[in-house]
Amino acid sequence: MLFRKKETNQDENTQAIDPNRRYYGNNFSISQPEGWNDNTIHTLYGPIDDGIQHNIIISVEYGINCDTVKKYADIQIESLGNSLKSFILLKQDEISLSNGFPAYKIVFRWYPAENIRLYQEQIFVLSDKTAYKLTSSFTKKTRKTLGPQIERILMSFSPKNIQ
Repeated sequence: MLFRKKETNQDENTQAIDPNRRYYGNNFSISQPEGWNDNTIHTLYGPIDDGIQHNIIISVEYGINCDTVKKYADIQIESLGNSLKSFILLKQDEISLSNGFPAYKIVFRWYPAENIRLYQEQIFVLSDKTAYKLTSSFTKKTRKTLGPQIERILMSFSPKNIQ
């Protein structure tokens, strides 16, 4: 079978890149053409303890159409309940971050595999139309040992426009 080269419009492939439109990452930047969007998930790795790699995952969602962080959290809780095997919501509450910024915190338990029970804490932050979701995972043991340190890290979060 022969494949025919697709005819392309030369302008599609040689579109000028605006040097002023940049994506800034951790210690680097790169041109970001119009129509290309950032969907970065940031992961901070902590110690391995009690059989799991502890981490904090920060995801960002743009263009959120919720007027309160609680409404955003309710949508996330419903999604977790529908997607995680044996999801049990243990705690939920409106909180303030260390800088006073309002947030919403949930703690839940689920089983990602047989005989593996994980506890996760998520903190949701809504700033303008941008939502931030901070997630950390624990075992029952490490919730007590590493939990306080991770809690302090999570509470230190600050959206870009609130430094």
